[in-house]
Amino acid sequence: MKALQQTAATAAQPAVLEGMAACAAQIDAVGVMCGPNNKQKLKDFLQSIFDFQEATNLPGASSLKRPEHILLDPITDKTQRTAVHNFFKQYSPLPKLGTSTVTGSGVSDYGGKPMSVIKVTYEGRGQKRKRDDNGGRRGRGADKSVSRGSDRGGRGAKEGPSKGTDAGGGQWGKEWPGGTKKYCKFALAKTNMDTQQCIGLLTSLIHCKRGVFATAGTKDKRAVTVQSVTAFKVSAERLAALNPRLYNFQVGNFDYTDEELHLGQLQGNQFQITLRELKGATREQVEAAAAALKEGGFINYYGLQRFGSGSVPTHKVGAALLRGHYEEAVRLIMQPRDGEREETAEARRLYLEKGDVMGALYTMQRHLTAERAILEGLSHSGKDNFLAALMRIPHGLRTMYVHAYQSYLWNAATSERCLKHGTKSVVQGDLVLPVNSAEAEEESHANGGERSSARRAAVHVVTKEEACRGAYSIQDVVLPLPGGQIQYPEYKEVEDHDTSHQGSIYHRLAAADNVSLEPACATSDNSQAFSLHGLSGDYRRIVVKPQGLTWKLLDYSDPDEPLAVSELEKLCGDKEPAALQEGAKGDLLALQLTFQLAPSCYATMLIRELTKMATGTAFHKNLTQKSAKAEGASADMSEDSAN
Repeated sequence: MKALQQTAATAAQPAVLEGMAACAAQIDAVGVMCGPNNKQKLKDFLQSIFDFQEATNLPGASSLKRPEHILLDPITDKTQRTAVHNFFKQYSPLPKLGTSTVTGSGVSDYGGKPMSVIKVTYEGRGQKRKRDDNGGRRGRGADKSVSRGSDRGGRGAKEGPSKGTDAGGGQWGKEWPGGTKKYCKFALAKTNMDTQQCIGLLTSLIHCKRGVFATAGTKDKRAVTVQSVTAFKVSAERLAALNPRLYNFQVGNFDYTDEELHLGQLQGNQFQITLRELKGATREQVEAAAAALKEGGFINYYGLQRFGSGSVPTHKVGAALLRGHYEEAVRLIMQPRDGEREETAEARRLYLEKGDVMGALYTMQRHLTAERAILEGLSHSGKDNFLAALMRIPHGLRTMYVHAYQSYLWNAATSERCLKHGTKSVVQGDLVLPVNSAEAEEESHANGGERSSARRAAVHVVTKEEACRGAYSIQDVVLPLPGGQIQYPEYKEVEDHDTSHQGSIYHRLAAADNVSLEPACATSDNSQAFSLHGLSGDYRRIVVKPQGLTWKLLDYSDPDEPLAVSELEKLCGDKEPAALQEGAKGDLLALQLTFQLAPSCYATMLIRELTKMATGTAFHKNLTQKSAKAEGASADMSEDSAN
């Protein structure tokens, strides 16, 4: 019996992997709706089903035990249970499964009362593989009457969305509610998740390609944020139906439009930030610090979000790409991250330590776009074709690595300029973009290609006479993001009176990474995607002022008391916290700031200037660890009180 099972498993392995890969999105969706334990239960159950289906095609397999059912962990919310039942009815890539709600299964609440649980039953039979025209066997999914498109949500779906149909995995041929407007625009409200993670989960639930969704930028994970998203040919009805299944984010405010969003296509960002439990400063000192920030602004560094908080900063991947070291870039992207799920860590280990591309691809979570794209590329183009694998990463994500390296050089150059010349005055050799040219700058936010060219044309090198008479302010000073169409500042004293190699800080830093800023820096395949000189470049102000900055001091007593109402909470009708009401008292002090920043300016850098605190990776990891410990202590207290 054991020998038969081993033979069956070995012979069926490719088809089983194919079946599990087809259901990966559904397994992830169950994890979103029901939690990681139920996700693992379903994953193991499907594995046993596919093993059984394939093994029934082998001689003497009639004695194999047929998978019967699993019981999911209890779901107390009836509405959520209904959503789970509907989910299993709706999605065709899953084998034939039935669901029912049962009680008396040995699961009870704290009072000993039996709890209702969902029973998932396998209702199919062993699949006999069809024979092709030559008498041979064809594997699962070989029926040519059904073509595999980008959408797995409907049966017999054609390749790509046809005119007038919904691309969101619904009924093909259903009338598109947007008429001639091809995009559904909606608001994405989220907390404790980054934008790309939310989009990844939406694509898994909708069963479409990631390119269907577009945003103007990425919002912080460590915040409650609201941003606009467009979806190509995905109806508002389909999107709204997902809300009961979403955790930590919601979608709403739907409208249909002719225009797709593009990266950088935004006028700015509105922030409300509350700094709690202020210590070591009087009310007067806090007020003075806020007033100084409003008057003087802050150094416009790129924040941690630009470089990522993982074990490998994105700019290091960019440096490897610019060197043409593609295998190094692949291995950097595939490096393990702290706090990842066990299956993701296992997928990375399979590739990095064993070179098992298919095993890693099967195990890797679907929302990890870059990693899965690389593994798919290696599986299709060969294990050593690293460039082809990298080129399968979506263009926006792929170029993000090179842009991160640009930002790294800019941050370093800005630090040196501010250390040597300060942040108060303009000196000879500075590059300036006069504030009165900001109109063209603002107009260009709606036209990404025009945005940089307008600034490049307006940049001016400060003369000695202009510096002496104070012709410009520090808010006019810019430094370049390296590219083929920019100029570098001309600091003679910085260059030791040698102006033959201007912008030496950029060249010095790039040379340390074996990256050239000259035209010869193009990679071996002459690909402009991985060449700094192939980018046009841009300019960025070194000091910015927050617009519309207002603040108020809040008195409160409970350290865990809410001190703000998010847009998501407002939509849900939550009441205003007591600390925000007039006359509130307490022995704790908080500062609440409201302001706007231009695109690509980081609120974390504003907070850094105000508080004089670090904002690096180690600092944020420490915050995360403290938060996890606090949540664990809270959970322990809740359990003790329940017992």
